Amino acid sequence: MSELAVVGLGAWSQRFASWEELAEGLHTGRWRTESALEPKRIAARERRRAPKAVKMAVEVMTQACEMAGLEPEDVATVFSSAMGDMEITDYMCSALASPPREISPTRFHNSVHNAPNGYWSIATGSHAPASAVSAFLFTAPVAFLEAAIQAVDGNMPVLLVTQELAAPLGLSETCPTTADFAAAILLAPPGYSDRERATVHFETDRDPVDWPELPESLERDFLEHPGARLLPFLAAIASFAGHGAPLRMSYPLTRSSCLKLTLGSRRRGA
Repeated sequence: MSELAVVGLGAWSQRFASWEELAEGLHTGRWRTESALEPKRIAARERRRAPKAVKMAVEVMTQACEMAGLEPEDVATVFSSAMGDMEITDYMCSALASPPREISPTRFHNSVHNAPNGYWSIATGSHAPASAVSAFLFTAPVAFLEAAIQAVDGNMPVLLVTQELAAPLGLSETCPTTADFAAAILLAPPGYSDRERATVHFETDRDPVDWPELPESLERDFLEHPGARLLPFLAAIASFAGHGAPLRMSYPLTRSSCLKLTLGSRRRGA
């Protein structure tokens, strides 16, 4: 079992514009009906051309780095999405299905799965490692494991971001998401940052497990949302007072294996 520290968090959807709003909503059960999305990390000229999927990812990544007090260019990244930018995928399929079969070069450029990583690296001037993960329904826990392994193996902070759009009609049967969602978790070796919020131990096992239950007040929006699978972990951090018994949860990595997480107290003095 390996240990890391959670040093930064970010969250965005129409229901909450930041990690702080998510934590407050989990406590009160009250949510926004709409949230603005203007990620300051992307220059205004680029922001006008950037798709929503990119803006969501960059926004939560910025929030997590600011919370941790770490410079973005010093942080490795693991971007994850089950379906990528479904709005652009739907557009390109529609455009290619009828004459004149022409596709916007800008949209095509933004259609690649790791486009958010590209925008982030350019905006921050980062040369740190950057990777992208997709494993459909298992995307979020697989990406968490990838980020955690990189953080331990490289002894460095790694920023995990998971993002998914509400599915257009043509893709809604494949990925029945009904709301936009993005979240970021910045993992670091214990003692790396003086802003530790909690420690997390992780290990894998061959046991089949069910998905952790979503917070009841968010079930309607995120029940079958691959990107929001990490909401129970985020809710655990929001409710964890940093003392007392550790909190444990398990996530399926496949139908016959799982990722076991144990949320513990912050290190003394952190």
